[in-house]
Amino acid sequence: MSQQPNIPVIPKVAGLILAGGKGQRMGGNKPFRKLAGRPLIAHVINAASRQCDHLMISSNEDVSLFAEFSLLVVVDKPEPGQGPLGGVLGGLSALPALPDGVDWLATFPVDCPIVPDDMVSRLIGAAIDAGKPAAFASHVGRDHFLSAVWHRDAAEIIAGQLASDDRRVGGALRAVGAVGVDFPVGAGQAAPFTNINTPDDLTAVEAVLASLIGLADR
Repeated sequence: MSQQPNIPVIPKVAGLILAGGKGQRMGGNKPFRKLAGRPLIAHVINAASRQCDHLMISSNEDVSLFAEFSLLVVVDKPEPGQGPLGGVLGGLSALPALPDGVDWLATFPVDCPIVPDDMVSRLIGAAIDAGKPAAFASHVGRDHFLSAVWHRDAAEIIAGQLASDDRRVGGALRAVGAVGVDFPVGAGQAAPFTNINTPDDLTAVEAVLASLIGLADR
């Protein structure tokens, strides 16, 4: 009788699309700027849906703006205006209302549409192996603090930090002892975690995606 390999079991996880920024460098309305004919947020939702059991959107805007996606929209905690860390706390605060006993939250910034399909599983695996309540992605020496996973136990530390008017996501990750996980780029793949902050960034990423599609069609 052959022995089955040990396959790690990834716990249930909710994905949170961080769409609360004003996008001033983009000229506003960042989640709905078009990339390859689709809104940025649609690309990120698609990437997150392949890895998460539930999806939510973090935004303090009118929920009707996101009606087409039929996802729960959560606001910053303890109040709007806390930056991305307030969005993370809002997402963690929403976990108890989800079915299936979800303890983990994966965050996906809306301006980062190129996400490895194994990001969530690798980050949660690394956090569990290290006995830590969070992990974040890194690529070619650059840390991407918003591409991360957070256990619900991190909420108390984040709330305390925000109460001290400290909104640094990196500070919260350091406070909980989060581990970094490196994600290399594979052949024929676009560099992961590329941020789109300006119209020029949008044009550059569109060109990269088009070239990769062209190579795949040869």
